Amino acid sequence: MQKQDNHSLRAYFLDRVGQSEGSQGRHVRQSLGIGALIGTSFSITIRNLLPVLVIGFVVSLLGALLAGSLVGVDAALNLETDDTSDLAGLVDLATAFVDVIVFAVTAAFLAQLTYDARLNRPVSIARYLLPALKASAPICLQNGLLVVIFVCIALPLVFIAIFVNTTLISITALAVLPFVALWGCSVFSVLAPAVVIERIGFGGMSRSWALTKTYRWQIAGALLPVWLCSLAVTIAGAFPVELLAREGSYVWALPVFAATNALASGPLAILATLVYARLREIKEGISVDQVADVFD
Repeated sequence: MQKQDNHSLRAYFLDRVGQSEGSQGRHVRQSLGIGALIGTSFSITIRNLLPVLVIGFVVSLLGALLAGSLVGVDAALNLETDDTSDLAGLVDLATAFVDVIVFAVTAAFLAQLTYDARLNRPVSIARYLLPALKASAPICLQNGLLVVIFVCIALPLVFIAIFVNTTLISITALAVLPFVALWGCSVFSVLAPAVVIERIGFGGMSRSWALTKTYRWQIAGALLPVWLCSLAVTIAGAFPVELLAREGSYVWALPVFAATNALASGPLAILATLVYARLREIKEGISVDQVADVFD
């Protein structure tokens, strides 16, 4: 009798283990599809180059004018200055803050354009205006908070690199910064599209945190090559901007600067929306056309 009970108990546990393994097999984590996301981001940018440039140009130009009124035109155009005062660091922080806000607002506009492009629907900048403007305040404030958080994390590492005499520790402290920045960007990469599409206001940070969970380094792998391409565009555009500014032609330097920023930020903003759509498809089973219904 005891042998029979033991046999039954063993069969029961084997059956439970088999069910557990089968369940795990059915819930294998899907790949984000980094290559497809990167390719699609550039494809959408190229196919909709004019509206992408118009949106980015207007937002970047307004951002440059705002930064110019706060810290001067040269600083707004990211030109090298001879300022060695204690306020130089604050000027750099102010321009970085404005740059983040400009990208956030651009991403709010391009989130809607990306969905229209994916569904082969007509692109209409006028239709994007009201939802983007409504989402701009919470997106800007949350991105501003992220800048403050990053600065608070970065400052101790910079102080360690400067004041610690050990070379290895200094190099290690500085080497950590890019990884912190990349990880932070991947965690909150879908903040703007989440706020625009789901209309969740100041819940964008928590929503992005939840959506990107378990996919953050994959997202980082998608962001890095696109960011490097954007960096190359920015560097290439910096030469004519500096040349024009040094000759005093700020009337031309500002538009060239805005156009360069528009071309550099477009693929990144579109990629953020594509990542958002892919994460919702994987985690919630919601397709692109179902999400796009919110704009109708």
